[in-house]
Amino acid sequence: MGTIVLLMCVMIFIPEVAYGSSNWQYGAILDAGSSSTKLKIYRWPPRTSLDSVLDIKQVGESEKHSPGISDYVDKLGNISNYIGGMIERVKEIIPKNVHSTTSLYLLATAGLRVLPEDDARSLMNAIRNVLQNKTLNPFVFNPSNVRILSGEEEGVFAWITINYLKDYFGSDRPQSQAVGVLEMGGGSTQIVFLPDGPLLANMFQVRIAGKRYSLYAHSYLFYGQDYMIYRIGRYIIQQNPQSSSHQNPCMLTGDTTTMIYMGATKTFIGEGNPSKCLTIINSFLKSAADDMCYPKPCAIGRTYQPSIGTDNFYAIAAFTYAPRSLGTVDSSGKLNMSRLNETAFNYCQKSLTDATTNTSISEKYGSAYCLMGLYIPALLSEAYGFTSETQKITLIRKIKDISVDWTLGAIVYETEVFETKCGTSAGHISYPDICFINILLLLTYLMVR
Repeated sequence: MGTIVLLMCVMIFIPEVAYGSSNWQYGAILDAGSSSTKLKIYRWPPRTSLDSVLDIKQVGESEKHSPGISDYVDKLGNISNYIGGMIERVKEIIPKNVHSTTSLYLLATAGLRVLPEDDARSLMNAIRNVLQNKTLNPFVFNPSNVRILSGEEEGVFAWITINYLKDYFGSDRPQSQAVGVLEMGGGSTQIVFLPDGPLLANMFQVRIAGKRYSLYAHSYLFYGQDYMIYRIGRYIIQQNPQSSSHQNPCMLTGDTTTMIYMGATKTFIGEGNPSKCLTIINSFLKSAADDMCYPKPCAIGRTYQPSIGTDNFYAIAAFTYAPRSLGTVDSSGKLNMSRLNETAFNYCQKSLTDATTNTSISEKYGSAYCLMGLYIPALLSEAYGFTSETQKITLIRKIKDISVDWTLGAIVYETEVFETKCGTSAGHISYPDICFINILLLLTYLMVR
């Protein structure tokens, strides 16, 4: 019994001694997207209880470093210079006396989830090799700190960010007051919420401020904005693969673009036909036949999704651009889905010139807003189960003047996991190191006995 008591005390107090007397704990995230890597640094005061809410604040503004890391798939030898410059910035911003106890994460998103597996593995291993070099990187290195996020992680971290900024955690408010999240990037789209009833699949559990939450979380790869544009182009080509020129019903008349498909250049000419565009979109959103759907109900294909129930949802990122530009969001940010559907249908029949003259819409995004104006209502109603008259969806970019994305939620999640394992005020010494210290002290105690 004495041995057990000592081990428990070591787990509680050794991290505090190892961390030192700094008033702040720090964490840094390299958000590795397809086109750039964004550096974000956070800090927070130590807390005395795992049941309290972390008081995390971002330090300064995000810094964008281009190109994205996927550009280095065939240039792995250049990764050191690319990552090294960002490490130097982290070293400048975070006080030197806490470098050795601060975790740095490189977390990649959907743009890298579509890489071939061998390419993705080689890229991540090259980055780990760079970051484990203590001469270059004085921060805590764990191999798991460098990874490609699953779509579910990305969505859950966004859910944590939003509910953290809404002061939901630690408030004892009922589960029904948590906000669900709809997120869309270029490569994927995510839905995350706390279901009202039983959760039969796609469960993701998180622990925040002493309470456990069982979330429904699912990510649809290739259903993001950029990939829907690509998939529609591919669908059109496959109807007449020999032709080099194709009418695209999801593009405005007067607009043209090209795409490389199977090594050949294909040209798309805007047709401006929303009915035909919706037919293509809905072919991607079909639910499986009832006898093929287990467990029930299904959203897209055979993917299970419980009822959205009474939850309010915040829609972020690419969900916001087309609805705002087409004027289908009220002053509070509520999405009018039926108006969006109707407005987009009419908008898609315009020429590119008419759609962009004397408006805030640029030619670059003119046709994209046609497609997304049709796609978003179809996804929300046909797949997710919102009614066309729903008042549950609010489009947001910021809460309390803080940009909403997944990185803040990632820091909250990783810190909660770490401190749950290692005790409060643990700083960011790696968990294996702490366990090693515990074992040494325990062996010493047993030898003395």
